Amino acid sequence: MGVVATLLPLDRCLQRVHGAVRGQHSLSPCHSWDELFAACATEPVHLAVLDLFADGTASFERVRQLRSRFPRLTLIAYVTASPQRARDLFDAGRAGLDGLLIVDLDDSPQAVRTVVEQAEARGVAALLRHRLSAMDAVARDAILIVVTRAHMRLTSHRLSDTLSVNKGTLLEKLRKERLPAPQKLIGWGRLIVAGQMLDDPKRSADGIARALDFPSGSAFRNMCQRYVGATPLEIREHGGARYVTAQFLRAIGRPELAQGLESQGTQ
Repeated sequence: MGVVATLLPLDRCLQRVHGAVRGQHSLSPCHSWDELFAACATEPVHLAVLDLFADGTASFERVRQLRSRFPRLTLIAYVTASPQRARDLFDAGRAGLDGLLIVDLDDSPQAVRTVVEQAEARGVAALLRHRLSAMDAVARDAILIVVTRAHMRLTSHRLSDTLSVNKGTLLEKLRKERLPAPQKLIGWGRLIVAGQMLDDPKRSADGIARALDFPSGSAFRNMCQRYVGATPLEIREHGGARYVTAQFLRAIGRPELAQGLESQGTQ
């Protein structure tokens, strides 16, 4: 079970996060930025939900320090919106945050759960982003999108629309980079995020299949075997998202980029 650290002065926000992650993650409530940094340094914190205005003003420097010291940490801002904070909220996306929740607007238990899952997917995409820096921009962005939007019902047409290119251009860009066709690439994206979910030992293969809209648990297991050559249990034992990401990099002919992932995933 992973640890979610929080810096949330409003008790109702803390309770909503607790309700959203209960049974999947344990909560480590913090009452100051220093406590938050200490929790991230001493506990297996993989995600932090924080109020950017916990000290009264937007603490973007603290966010940058968190991102620098704990690069694998997924960060979600949970704030009260006001006209005076509009510019700060606009800047939040540039501060390295992976998700945003607005108090009493989009923070129902299901909304919080969805933002947490989507933010975790963005965190997984970070495993790939710098490794693919030399790749064609459209092809690289296609890979990142199939990961960050794994919870959506992506199709090849939606993927090309999101990239603002026609389907023929997308196919040509992927072919030049020796990448699979869009539908198979979308499958890899779902499996990489499934690997992230498998890091939580309490999540079952059937539950992950439902969360990622597979037709059934059997369909999910079959795709794991076809793409990765492993069962969900074996993926979990070999490092979850890092293992699947490494297998993806090998499948696209870039094994040199997979070595660090595999060694870190089995530590």
